Amino acid sequence: MGEINTASLSVAQIVPDNLIVQEKDELKREYLSRLNSYVRAGQWNKRKFEKSELQAYEKIVMKPREIKEVHNISFYKYFLVLDVIQVLGYEVKSRENDRLASMKEKLIADFEGEVDESLVDRIIGAFKGKGQDKYKKIIALIRSKKLENEADYIKLMLRNVRFKETKPVGVIVTATMSAGKSAFINSLTGKYICLSRNMACTSKIHNIVNKAFEDGYSYEYDHDLEMTAGREELMNDNALNTSDRIVVGTHFSGFLEKQRIVISDSPGVNYSENEEHRIIAERLIKGRNYHLLIYVMNATQLSTSDEEEHLNYIKSIVGRTPVFFVINKIDSFNVEEEDLGAAIRHQKKYLEEKGFRSPVVCPVSARAGYLSKRAKEGGLSKLEERELYNFIDKFDKMNLPHYYEKTFKSVKIKDLDKEEEQLYKTCGLAYVEKLIISLIKGGN
Repeated sequence: MGEINTASLSVAQIVPDNLIVQEKDELKREYLSRLNSYVRAGQWNKRKFEKSELQAYEKIVMKPREIKEVHNISFYKYFLVLDVIQVLGYEVKSRENDRLASMKEKLIADFEGEVDESLVDRIIGAFKGKGQDKYKKIIALIRSKKLENEADYIKLMLRNVRFKETKPVGVIVTATMSAGKSAFINSLTGKYICLSRNMACTSKIHNIVNKAFEDGYSYEYDHDLEMTAGREELMNDNALNTSDRIVVGTHFSGFLEKQRIVISDSPGVNYSENEEHRIIAERLIKGRNYHLLIYVMNATQLSTSDEEEHLNYIKSIVGRTPVFFVINKIDSFNVEEEDLGAAIRHQKKYLEEKGFRSPVVCPVSARAGYLSKRAKEGGLSKLEERELYNFIDKFDKMNLPHYYEKTFKSVKIKDLDKEEEQLYKTCGLAYVEKLIISLIKGGN
């Protein structure tokens, strides 16, 4: 999938914060027309990323909203320059100076006598290069009196640039079927990104890229690049994609929100109807292009023969890469009749017998954590609300925080006032995310 730089999928959309979205439709259309013309002037309009961004701009800008701003197009002349840089995915290279000059020439001709050419040069120049020098130039733009109207917009761009240029951390999630691997990944993102079924849905590897901040949109690169992907695009594979990979960009909620993280979700390894799934998953693991491997286990089906076979494979491959064990579906335990602590101790002993030294084992309910995050956003159905409150009662009794505080003394999670949000802690997900951060940063 080499047509675009997938690091660009870590860039969040900024146009929802552009004042143009609050203008009359006539001015919105003029703005979009000019933005398209500047991208064409630089001959970027046929490239997949830029083309997809322009399509996303059309959908986002023309979305019906209450009219709050009344300006003319000249008010937006520098916003247009900034949006060209966003559409380019911040890939502003010196080798494209001729294209940038053509774009600038078109802009100056459109706003005859109104554009400060040296300021346009400063804006473009600020986004060239990398590192601290680049950030200082962008901060200088934010502080410029000539760009007071655009200052908040440029602040969002600075967040995008810094995040994109941070070295990404690779995390692979693996499991046998029915462990709830997809539900676990959904709980980390706080979005319904992966289809949760007790069957193998796809033979593709899904790379889920965290975005710099929440913009309300998810991207999917599956042959086509859709930057306002809905459930239909996210849940269905594009038959034209002949590669073994799909890339999704979305903002993670919870403690992982500031991490430049890429999660790789592989097909289930024990899907008997398709040997290709196991081959793809094992090739991904064998490639060792990741900093942490998370192994998800089903609390209701521990120590099965399929589990044993996959664990043996993992142990033979990962070397010194840390492995993090998650016992999912812990909500299936009956705390009044079953000893949760004994079950965890038994699983630790089993993993030690498989050669995993001092295994990190974390009980969690991915479903409860996901619902807790969604409740915070106010996006639950009536059925999900009933499920949420059942989880709240169950995990108040289970007292998972006691296990985490005893086992991982350095991990501290504050209590939250609202019981819907406190479930994020009591179901174990908050602790899992804190431990993931510790492990990807080299912690013990």
